[in-house]
Amino acid sequence: MALLWASASALAAEVTDAAARMRVVMQLAREKNDRALVERVRQAGREPDETKVRALEAEVGLDPGGWSMHGLKIFKPAPEFLAQRDAFNRALAGAMTQDTAAVQKVCVAMRQLLGDQAGLPDARRAGERAEPCAINQAEAVNLFLGALAAEKKSLREISAGKTVGHNMLRLYADLIQGCCEARPAIQKSQPEKLSEVDRLVAGACAILLRLQQPDGLFPFPDLRGVNIRFGEMIERQVAGHPNALKDGWVVVPDPDGGTQFDTGLCGTALLTAGATYHRAEWTQAGRRAADWALAQRCVPNFNYNAFSIGLLARAFTATGEARYLAGAIRKAEIGVLPGQAPNGRWLDPHNARTVYHLIILRALNDLAAALPAERSDVTQAISKAVGALLDEFEKAGVTTVALRELQRCPTKSDARLKAMLELNRAVIVQKCRRGDRAKLAVAVTELAALTCR
Repeated sequence: MALLWASASALAAEVTDAAARMRVVMQLAREKNDRALVERVRQAGREPDETKVRALEAEVGLDPGGWSMHGLKIFKPAPEFLAQRDAFNRALAGAMTQDTAAVQKVCVAMRQLLGDQAGLPDARRAGERAEPCAINQAEAVNLFLGALAAEKKSLREISAGKTVGHNMLRLYADLIQGCCEARPAIQKSQPEKLSEVDRLVAGACAILLRLQQPDGLFPFPDLRGVNIRFGEMIERQVAGHPNALKDGWVVVPDPDGGTQFDTGLCGTALLTAGATYHRAEWTQAGRRAADWALAQRCVPNFNYNAFSIGLLARAFTATGEARYLAGAIRKAEIGVLPGQAPNGRWLDPHNARTVYHLIILRALNDLAAALPAERSDVTQAISKAVGALLDEFEKAGVTTVALRELQRCPTKSDARLKAMLELNRAVIVQKCRRGDRAKLAVAVTELAALTCR
């Protein structure tokens, strides 16, 4: 732990506010996958001045001055944090091989180091508001099916078991999960459409079964030359593993734990589809993914661990095998729960982003649903996480659609939650309804949530 408190005076002398702001600009430029913008940021970063910095901040969505987006604060890294960030990650990774107490000790030290920056995200999305709209279940089903129909060319390929473009497998998982969750409502109001939905699910499942690796993991598309950030990640994997690529897919695990992302979502979707359609081969594929996840170590990126927690919780629900629930609980105790900040988000600026915060909330909701009896630590973490979402939505509008997870909250009578549920519904309708036409403008699972009232 001594490394966490090493002196940062040398670094502090070198780091100017402009240079720190330019690092944030570069990060956001890379995430936009805009190579020309990245090069302009690189050129400006050699001799940053206030005029250049402010112009580039505006281009990537930062407010003037750099430490807020859309009127909401973002993480401002102090020199002390920058000096000790890598040491913290190493300490946390080591603690995660031990026990909960060791992880808690590192996280307490990190909270002290971050101070009021703990749980602040390093980026924010613009929020959306919409006028309240009354939409019944039949209308929601009509919107769901219309949005799918708007993507008929791509979905026709998927229904035939063919991949589309350079999409990650999480796209097919979301499609499967959303269709399964909307299916009861479709059966009730438009049963004649079930065969189309069922073919779509079957085609997406066929894609996942074909691409699942023998050890149970799901691969990642080779995005070199397509995506800046992912392309560089894949270059590192190829450099470190000669057999990393096969037929355009990265088939070896990400050493940082990122393979848990797609494997968690794809395995969960297959387990859901297996239970919905009574297809043993889909359930077995989901179990292979869960077996792979069970063997993975926890990593310092909390949301990566969350994907395995959600998958293992769903595997327990599908099979009744206690080892899956035990694995989900252990990963939650070591890889997620200790990292929650006082404000309800997760400590580090990456996992404090709303999109990753929502991923962690989903995993905790999955775990809570699988537990035979309520656990106060899980319940309290969910309550704090929901509170953090509601705080942001009230201030900024819906920054990341979260209807599915908010609907799983047990306290729907809470006035604040009820208002934000209605706002999320209104935003989904506003984004997906274009006059008499529909558009798939949110995740399929979020649009499906509109049908589940």
